[in-house]
Amino acid sequence: MGSVLPHLVRLFTTDHRSGCRDISLHLLSCLLLSLLLGFLLLLGLLYSLQYSLQVSGIISGCTVLLLTSALFVSQRVRCFALLFLVSCALQQGRNLLLAAGIGLVLLWNVGNTFRNLQSVAQSIVCNLKTQLQVQELPSSPLQTQVNMIRRTCDRMSNFFELGVVSFSVDTRVDGYAESDEAREKLQEATQMLNATAEKAEAIYDAVSSVGSRVTPGIGVLVLALMTVLFLKMCRQNKRFLNSYITPAFVRYDEQQRSEGRPHVLPLTKKEAKRYPSVPSARPTLSDGQSILMFFLPVVVHLLTWSALIGLDALLYWIIQTVNRHMRQFRPIEVPLKVSLNGAPMAFFYSIEMFKKECLPQPTFLLSEWLAPLSVILVVLAIMGLLSPKFLQAKMLLIEKFYDDCSADRVQHLHAKIVRKRSKKKLRALKSTLVSYATNVKFWFPIFFPNKTVDGLQLHENPRL
Repeated sequence: MGSVLPHLVRLFTTDHRSGCRDISLHLLSCLLLSLLLGFLLLLGLLYSLQYSLQVSGIISGCTVLLLTSALFVSQRVRCFALLFLVSCALQQGRNLLLAAGIGLVLLWNVGNTFRNLQSVAQSIVCNLKTQLQVQELPSSPLQTQVNMIRRTCDRMSNFFELGVVSFSVDTRVDGYAESDEAREKLQEATQMLNATAEKAEAIYDAVSSVGSRVTPGIGVLVLALMTVLFLKMCRQNKRFLNSYITPAFVRYDEQQRSEGRPHVLPLTKKEAKRYPSVPSARPTLSDGQSILMFFLPVVVHLLTWSALIGLDALLYWIIQTVNRHMRQFRPIEVPLKVSLNGAPMAFFYSIEMFKKECLPQPTFLLSEWLAPLSVILVVLAIMGLLSPKFLQAKMLLIEKFYDDCSADRVQHLHAKIVRKRSKKKLRALKSTLVSYATNVKFWFPIFFPNKTVDGLQLHENPRL
């Protein structure tokens, strides 16, 4: 296994193959890589674009076949495929996960907030409707007043019976409320509320559906373009991310030493911090800076998610608190006492402030978004901690696939370190010469003899 793996890497990174064994191993490595990419595509089609399993399987299978052929033939495609996988774990993959997280928050929490506000509006309309049902309620204020008038008329008929002559009073009292206009206005408000809610919900569903389907495709396209741009910059610009001591750099420095030319290894402590060696599991200061820069957008998005989720939770808590207090309200009973010729009459009516069937029923989708967002945050944490190592892996891939480009970058970095060391030595020599040139004791020692104490000669520092 120890000898097969380097041979497999050499076959995959170069186009030099001889014999059926090399061709078979190369084909197997290309097939494994295409299967990995096809599996990622299958997951995206199933869970992001929500295609059926059959359609997703057919598309992924065709993609695997095409990728296997392209990887087997082209060295650039193999390099691009590996860089694309590594880029999924760097800033581009982070941006995709952050976009997915904000999409989930907008899809569930913001949509749930809108539905809770809609239920509050429907609750107000429902209470207004119940207040218009005056005649159907036996204990309504209007019906109570009608009963009072009828009872009063009955007592007055007894009052007008005068001996032989009696006056009969035929009283008929009917009460009604002219609420047709109010009912029409309320009906219009209800229709407008429903139409607005349906229109807003349709727009929101359309935007969410299009966003969930288009955003992953755009993200993958941007990721591919960024990978191509990274590859182009590494091949054309010798200064681009050229600060790593790679195995090719070590071999070149050994060659320079064997030929008697200036060499730079081992590096000083200050140089080792500025030019880290790869591959290396030892964390450096630059690794900490890259991790901090990786997590900065994550913290900003996390605060945004927390604000939107907190707003949804706050609205849910307010509605639940108001509902709890409203359910504790009992109907208000208003007693009426009427006295006619000393005969008391008692009436009362009740007013129900809030109808229990009209109270809004809020929802809070904690179980819907907690698991997906937790998975996204855990993956982002792992990616952030490993982001410096993934960048090192990208640089090693460039070195493996493009030897000529790697040689130019190594020579440029080697010459840069040698040039900086030469400038440092020149500055040290210049400082020493200046110190001697400005030292009066050095030029006129006869006027500044060395001091002796008890037969011991004290040598003074020429720099003083």
